[in-house]
Amino acid sequence: MTFRYSQVEIDKLTPEQRMIDDLRNKPIRRRNTQFRLMQGNILAYTFDETLPGWGSPGLNKMPFKQVVDQALENATAEGRHYYKQDFQVASNAVAKVTGDIYETLTSAILWDAATHWNRFMCGGDWPASPRYQRPTAGRSPKRQVAVLNLPRRYDWVHLLEPQATAKISELRDSLGGRDLSMPTSTPDIAIVVLPEDVRADDVWRTPIANLRLPAQAVLRDAHKLVKGKVEPGEIILAMALKSSLRSDRLYQPLYEANVMQLILEGHLGAPRVEFEVHALTAEGTSADDIYRAASLHSAGMPYAHRAVRELYQPDDGSQIIARFLSFLDQRMAQVAL
Repeated sequence: MTFRYSQVEIDKLTPEQRMIDDLRNKPIRRRNTQFRLMQGNILAYTFDETLPGWGSPGLNKMPFKQVVDQALENATAEGRHYYKQDFQVASNAVAKVTGDIYETLTSAILWDAATHWNRFMCGGDWPASPRYQRPTAGRSPKRQVAVLNLPRRYDWVHLLEPQATAKISELRDSLGGRDLSMPTSTPDIAIVVLPEDVRADDVWRTPIANLRLPAQAVLRDAHKLVKGKVEPGEIILAMALKSSLRSDRLYQPLYEANVMQLILEGHLGAPRVEFEVHALTAEGTSADDIYRAASLHSAGMPYAHRAVRELYQPDDGSQIIARFLSFLDQRMAQVAL
């Protein structure tokens, strides 16, 4: 396991596997980037054998921010090893890749939790190690779920079945006639009930177990398997993930949540749509106060609820899994057998 930097292991990597790309002699147009952080390779190197929450007790209970930071520390150490004092990466590039690593790593951890859940729902055994609370919801293939890591700028509406997307198109066309719009932005992760015609695919019951490049491809492409097949009420949870929350960006997830709830609950008759904000740190912000805001769609109604159900700052990989499984146990018990 190469979770921590090892010069011996680094020297075994081919140039294509390295975490740093030297761009000094192949500049990018209109940029002055000298070294590029190779996100996929960083993940593949750091989590080549296991995932937090599914590995050794030390890794499972390690503070999650420290886990994420370790991936960037590995890349930085490689850069210094090969390029010495020449190595430098802009702070905004580090921040972007940190956020992307946090998102992908969380998706992978939740993916494996969902595969164990799905296997159990289809009559399989519950894993004995690591030990997590066995579900109490009645078993049924209808209660399987998918963890979808949605691409940047992907319109989540594309997940919905044709009748639902047609109604959304009507709404947008009506607004467009008055020079108005209803833009949707993308949650980073969507949890959906598996549509009937994809339930038999073993991919939904197969843990990826690591973040080597093939495993990353599974996460990256999963949304394609359910595109155009999800019922409005089958998007049971959406997540916005931020490595850190800044005061000037607090309202972006609030907007995302309100639009999803307005469209799904208000126009398509879906039950309550849960939306969460996950962050490694929210220090120095008023996020807790802001995220008590009611969903605009529900405000003034007897069923009024928050737009953002919770601001969650993960302690460690084990907690992420236990919390997610608890949510599934409560929410999926409501799905008819």
